Amino acid sequence: MALTISAPRLEAIPSEGLDGVSFADNPHMLFVPVEEIAFALRWEIQLDQESGQISLNGHLLDAAHLRKLTNGALLVPLDELQRAGATITWSDDGMQAVVGSNHTKIAIPFANKRVEVDLANQRLRAYQGARVVLDSTISTGREGKKTPAGEFRAGPVKSRMHRSRLYHNAPMPWSVQVHENIFIHGFRKIPRRPSSHGCIRLPLTGANPAKWFYNWIDLGTPISIKGHWPVASSVRVEKSAPPAHSFLPKVVIIAIVITMACFTIILFVSRRRKI
Repeated sequence: MALTISAPRLEAIPSEGLDGVSFADNPHMLFVPVEEIAFALRWEIQLDQESGQISLNGHLLDAAHLRKLTNGALLVPLDELQRAGATITWSDDGMQAVVGSNHTKIAIPFANKRVEVDLANQRLRAYQGARVVLDSTISTGREGKKTPAGEFRAGPVKSRMHRSRLYHNAPMPWSVQVHENIFIHGFRKIPRRPSSHGCIRLPLTGANPAKWFYNWIDLGTPISIKGHWPVASSVRVEKSAPPAHSFLPKVVIIAIVITMACFTIILFVSRRRKI
């Protein structure tokens, strides 16, 4: 059974173009989300629900050439669009393609990449142009081993399996150097708090953001690390802990109560004797 998704009306097509997605492991190939380009070119998408195969404009897409974002969005390379009937025209510098159909044309550039690390919210977001290509939870350096804030560039070290010389040769899969001994790398368990020795840990589970990030990021990509993790436990202790001298008023009140009680007993006994 095939599911057909019709393209939208022409007036709904964005005129400013689409930011392409490229990968460091194949830097000359440009990708774009299937649904977005079908929207722009007014092409139909057909999904064979039994086989999972996808056709675009009547052309069966080669699954071996497709990629995915970690959110599941399917990416198609531009040469596959050409096989589906699109015209591809490249700029002189090779940094932008114009993809056309019978209905419209749309620009798809090799947009610049950048990475933002949010220490306060423990998240990493990677951008290509205005497009968020990765939004993942992370775990950064714990108290005493904090991840440094600042502006950095990826590299020069980039390794599928790096080993920590500082911490007993610990494995650091899908490693990208940020600054000195600070790396972005994969880790098997990512709590929602800082827990590393300073590195920025990405999940190896699920869609494997660590591997995806490694394959995507280029050496020299800007990496901005901002904010700080709030020391919430210290704040709670300060608010809940009583002042060191708070017991004094209680002692005074108890002494007054005892004195008044003794005075009342003595007065009562004295009156009984007179009677």
